[in-house]
Amino acid sequence: MSVSRRKFFGYGAAAALAPATGLSGQSQAPVPAQVASDRPRSAPGAKPDSVPAFDMRQGLSPRRLTLAMWDVAYALRHQPGGSFANYDRVLDEAVERGYNTLRIDPMPQWIDLSRPERILDWPDPKQPYMPWNWNTAVSGPVGEWVIDFMEKLLRRPSLHYTLSGWWFMPGLPTSPGCPPALRTPVTMADGAEMWAVQLREWKKRFGFDRLVYVDIANETPYFFPRFQERLKEASGQDFGELAAFSPRQSAFLAQEINNAIKPLRQEFPEVRFTTSIHGDLRWLDVPLELDCLDVHFYADADPRWTERTRFDQLTGDHFLETDRWFKEFSDRSRKTAAAMAPMLRARQRFKMQEFAAWAQRRGTPLTTSEAWSSWFYIDHKDLDWGWLLDWSAWSCDDAIACGFWGWTPHNYAQPQFANWKDVAWHRRLNERFLKS
Repeated sequence: MSVSRRKFFGYGAAAALAPATGLSGQSQAPVPAQVASDRPRSAPGAKPDSVPAFDMRQGLSPRRLTLAMWDVAYALRHQPGGSFANYDRVLDEAVERGYNTLRIDPMPQWIDLSRPERILDWPDPKQPYMPWNWNTAVSGPVGEWVIDFMEKLLRRPSLHYTLSGWWFMPGLPTSPGCPPALRTPVTMADGAEMWAVQLREWKKRFGFDRLVYVDIANETPYFFPRFQERLKEASGQDFGELAAFSPRQSAFLAQEINNAIKPLRQEFPEVRFTTSIHGDLRWLDVPLELDCLDVHFYADADPRWTERTRFDQLTGDHFLETDRWFKEFSDRSRKTAAAMAPMLRARQRFKMQEFAAWAQRRGTPLTTSEAWSSWFYIDHKDLDWGWLLDWSAWSCDDAIACGFWGWTPHNYAQPQFANWKDVAWHRRLNERFLKS
């Protein structure tokens, strides 16, 4: 993978210039190149699709979650002409398509709900092929936009939401120009303190009745500032370096996450807390204390997909800035799906089963709020969506078989995508999952 993409996803020059060697012997990008992990079955002899004796989902409300990831786009694409310009329209469209839970980032690093009128500015990121986040210059009282969005969401009785922190920060390549942070967290415990400040105001304004859970850091360890660097400092290894986490890695991950969530649970016992992760089976050996489990399953965790599609190499070519590799990527993806879909599905299904068993043992209902096939795609004449939508369809059946509490068709369930206009497609899959 090229230095340009490592700089986009990595945190700091050291990460960009000195990539780790991963399990495959190839360079691993700090973010979000997944690891093709494997492990023995956690319950030898268990039937893969055995029904658990106790189904914790039956005591939860909603009993099933159909999730749409709206990240920061719901706020930073709210300006006139943006895909989220009309909140009433997009919220009604979410309901019409069968979604009952929206995943949004309330941006605790930028938004002070006690001063929502504060003007925040983002320059044009000059990334014309950015699928989510923001893709134009943004300026305005974004705190007021968040309040307006939430007030309108809460007027729709069928809609719930999760809060998730992407932790875009000044100076990071994931944030090409952005407002100064209210505070720069050093540890996840520092981030939890920032969450606590925001949640106190959140509770005053909105209550927590429709809040399903809080994801304190999206896809740990990839997006929280300096997390990967600190992991290496503490353990001596990069995140993707070993086939199984070393004792030092496991201890660091557990301590960092558990110590951040503990004070939040103490102050807000009525709220569920977690951190989202990739479908990396090495996590199953980390003693995490999560209230629910949001796992993102993507095809780039399978070398048989990345090697055929050249996903890592192609996205290293001026990622988000050029479309010159789209046609090749689309053609390779279509051919890979035709040749390998049953095999890729079987491996992915095994991972889902393993995480489902872990969730059952730990008492953490399992969701996926962004997942399946490629984590990067966009509407373009050279990109065929057929294979991707097929993958989404069979993921619904597999999520049902594995006892997921929450599921999403794909991470493109936002109004700027052409597929959003296909109301029947979304509704058909969402209704199938909701009736499970």
